[in-house]
Amino acid sequence: MAKCFDLKSCKRCGDSFTPTGACAFFCPPCGVERVKENGRSGSLKYRMKLGIGQVGVGKGMANARGKDDGQFKTGISYFRRRRTEIREGRRYCQRCDKDLLRAKRAQWCVHHRDRNRRNNEDWNLELLCKRCHQLEHNCVLAFRKCNDYPKTGVGNSVPEAQSAPAGAVI
Repeated sequence: MAKCFDLKSCKRCGDSFTPTGACAFFCPPCGVERVKENGRSGSLKYRMKLGIGQVGVGKGMANARGKDDGQFKTGISYFRRRRTEIREGRRYCQRCDKDLLRAKRAQWCVHHRDRNRRNNEDWNLELLCKRCHQLEHNCVLAFRKCNDYPKTGVGNSVPEAQSAPAGAVI
């Protein structure tokens, strides 16, 4: 059974209205207007109180640029946008001088000289071909560890009888 509330007068326009709940202070048209106002001015007042001001006014892209942005050094999206610009600007591998302008994405990478992925300043970024980057990180050691697998047996596509030398007894 729905509760019936006594008539109240709107705090905004003074008209009488039937409230929908115990905490209703505004008639429905004034309530809608108040929500619209609070949504805009309330959040603006809160931002001004924090010292942020009007963030996001305009067409977006409200983040600061460069070193003024809080994510300048740590932003991975900044790095991902910059790596193509770095390849087009530097063009050659900075270790072996291989031309990387028309190379596919898997054939080149931008290396962080201090190995800190959050430090995306220009002096720290180096354009390398895939080979030089693997040499930089000693990836060849990982491949050598993988060569310790058995040449015959389970999981190998060559049956044991075919892999044995001619004339050997199995």
